[in-house]
Amino acid sequence: MQRRNVHEVAADRWPGILSALGVLDEKQITGRHCPCPICGGKDRFRFDDKDGRGTWFCSHCGAGNGVDLVLKAKGWDFKTAAKEIEQAAGVVQPGAVKPEQGEAEKVEKLRRVWNEARPLREGDEAMRYLAWRGLVVATLPDCLRLHPALPYFDGRTEIGKFSALLARVVAPDGTGATMHRTYLQDGRKAPVPSPKKLMPGKPISVGAIRLAPAVEWLGIAEGIETALAASQLFGCPVWSVVSANGIEAFEPPAGVKTLTIFADHDANFTGQAAAYAAARRLTLQGLMCEVAVPQVIGDWLDVLNRRGVAA
Repeated sequence: MQRRNVHEVAADRWPGILSALGVLDEKQITGRHCPCPICGGKDRFRFDDKDGRGTWFCSHCGAGNGVDLVLKAKGWDFKTAAKEIEQAAGVVQPGAVKPEQGEAEKVEKLRRVWNEARPLREGDEAMRYLAWRGLVVATLPDCLRLHPALPYFDGRTEIGKFSALLARVVAPDGTGATMHRTYLQDGRKAPVPSPKKLMPGKPISVGAIRLAPAVEWLGIAEGIETALAASQLFGCPVWSVVSANGIEAFEPPAGVKTLTIFADHDANFTGQAAAYAAARRLTLQGLMCEVAVPQVIGDWLDVLNRRGVAA
């Protein structure tokens, strides 16, 4: 009889396997956004276990199945990982992650939160926050809004309501997908564990916060503030794609001929690697690409503030 491979042995048993191996704890197998066991990001990981395959997604590390997660989280070679997974599979019971809210429910919540917010205005909490970060925003993007009192949850516990800078994240075809939230207090980041979060939304591989209309020369950067800083420094429209993974998977809209990727200068080369991977892929597709990396560790907002461009 042919021996079953590790994926077949582990099918429908991933919550128990990953718990037994110490990869995920009880909170991380609920299907909600939580800390990433690979990179340590506080709110960028979600374990959804689609079709019992142990699937997961991290906005920084990418996505994969249960075997991929064990390999990356434990640092084991495949032979060791397969042996440990098979041993754990023999003692845990089958069980799926409890389904989270459906797409229609997510979309309805996104609409409700967006409608509760208002466009940015000079002197409001969001504008004071951007000024504190060293930014001068001459034209207020319509993809940004300020929510007056958005609940902040740590797990399932609400720890307070805070004003929040909302940013609409859209898919490559321009349709809305989710929202990015920056929780604020007194013109600063709110004193919460993770002041920046994505709301649950439509499943997409990559999205962008379109901070300006696209023209023939477009820039992209990871964070909102980094994108605004790059635009201020170089005089071109720059979109935020939220993460290094968003940089690597970016798909430009029709009409863009030149793409500048304003990469973060990371000590572990994550930002640079994502930028050059995207540039190579898109250049092969016929787009003119360039990568701009700060000379020292940091991002383009750091560069802007070092130069003292914004008073």
